[in-house]
Formats: sequence, structure tokens, C-alpha cells
Amino acid sequence: MRHAFILAAIGLAAIGGAPATAQHPAPPSGLGTVFVRLAEITTPIFGDSRVEGALSVTLVIEAKNVSAANALKTKIPTLRAASLAATLEFSRLYASGFLPVNAERLSADLNAALKRDHPGIAHVLITRVIAVPA
Repeated sequence: MRHAFILAAIGLAAIGGAPATAQHPAPPSGLGTVFVRLAEITTPIFGDSRVEGALSVTLVIEAKNVSAANALKTKIPTLRAASLAATLEFSRLYASGFLPVNAERLSADLNAALKRDHPGIAHVLITRVIAVPA
């Protein structure tokens, strides 16, 4: 239960749903959002001769500004395609259904893949990642 609460809190913070505090004031109204949410991506985890599990990841893209976020919203299919390719490659090389996911490496791979073709991206944020055995 505690794990689910922590994931929910991280997800809310990533999409701007966290309450404003003295350290993190709310953005001024009318500026719009700079976050673009992508639907969950699930890829198989391959072993030597069979599928060993599945890797699921949910992403939020932080744009550099509101106009970049609006432009990215029109490119969601290409963003998902690039995210899927990077996640599949990570899954093939580094993931296991029996070990924790190296989220730092996955984040670096996703940032490199998406920023290469979309200069309006500031960061690719992982809001949920899980690997489960088959």
C-alpha cells in the first residue's frame, strides 16, 4: 500500500498535481502546462529462447515551454514510437522479470532517443516502471 501511495505521489508531482508549497509555488495561471503524458508502454522481456516477462513503463514528457508542449501534443504517435523502440531495446539488453529495473539507465536511454528528434523536450520523466516475470 505504501508503495502505491509513493507511486501516486510521484505521478501527481510529475503532471503538476502536487499542492503548492513555499519551496514549489504553483505556476501562475494562464501559462498552460508543459507536460505531455504518454500512455503506458509494455514490452516483452526476452531470455535465451523464450519470453521471460514484461516491462511496463509510463512516461510524462516535460517540454521546454508551452509552445513546445503544444507542438509535442501533435506528435504523440511519433513520441510513442520512439519510446517503444527505446524501451524494447532496453528490455532486450538489460531487463529481467526477476531483478529491479535500472530506471536511471532506462531514463537516460529514453531521454537520448526522444531528444534527438524533438528539441522541444526538456526531460522525459518515468512515472511508473515495473518488470514482472512471465
